Amino acid sequence: MKSAENYRRYLGRLLWLLFTLLSTGAIAAPGEMTMGDTEPTFPVLQTKAGSYTNVTVTKRTKEWIFILHSAGVCNIKASDLSTDARIALGYEKPADQKAAEEAKAAGQGQPLAQLAHIKFSEVKKFATGWRQNGKEKMAQAKTFVVANPLVIGVIVGALAVLHISFATCFWLICRKTHNAPGLLVWVPFLQLIPLLRAANMPRVWFFAYFIPIVNIIPLIVWCIKIVKSRGKSSWVAFLLILPPTSLFAFLYLAFSRSAPVHIERAEILALETA
Repeated sequence: MKSAENYRRYLGRLLWLLFTLLSTGAIAAPGEMTMGDTEPTFPVLQTKAGSYTNVTVTKRTKEWIFILHSAGVCNIKASDLSTDARIALGYEKPADQKAAEEAKAAGQGQPLAQLAHIKFSEVKKFATGWRQNGKEKMAQAKTFVVANPLVIGVIVGALAVLHISFATCFWLICRKTHNAPGLLVWVPFLQLIPLLRAANMPRVWFFAYFIPIVNIIPLIVWCIKIVKSRGKSSWVAFLLILPPTSLFAFLYLAFSRSAPVHIERAEILALETA
């Protein structure tokens, strides 16, 4: 019986000690923040309900603080504290620190913000300036044409001679592959059709010549096939593909002997039997 009373006495003292430690902040309850070894003090602590003097903050949580003051002890809501007290106790950040953090957060998205705030007035201004410059250049070109008709005549004549020269070479190549070139060989761009026919290539390749980068493929295929149709060596095709020697190979195809005519063996036998 006596041992049971001693057990209750010791248990009561232990519970009282635990309560004392919790109330003084030596042990923090879960989710609470203690001030550690340093307890903030305030000569005067202003709240919405009043003011307290000789204040020592013994413990604080996310919503409450527990204080000792000249008149006793009490707990105060953190939201009831003045701005200075909330900053001193860590519930708020100083205005300059908050502004610095906001500027830092805004700076992280600055490249996207710059892209998002493109001024359409500047784009319109650029387009207007470009149109004005284009008009000025056109006016300068017209002035040059009017002032220098002889120079323009020489340029146009040189281009005409160049076109006729190349068209003549195309006509010779088609003729020497035993294909009638027709009038299309003299028409720019359309002269590709008789050239494809001379190389035994389908006309669908005509459209591939107008696709950038892709047009390299039909050009190489044409060089190989036109050399074969002319009955020349594969080295001529190689030289025709290479830019430094392509002009010489092209002229060789135009002015060299015609391709031999292939006669079927059946026709030769028919002629011999006749």
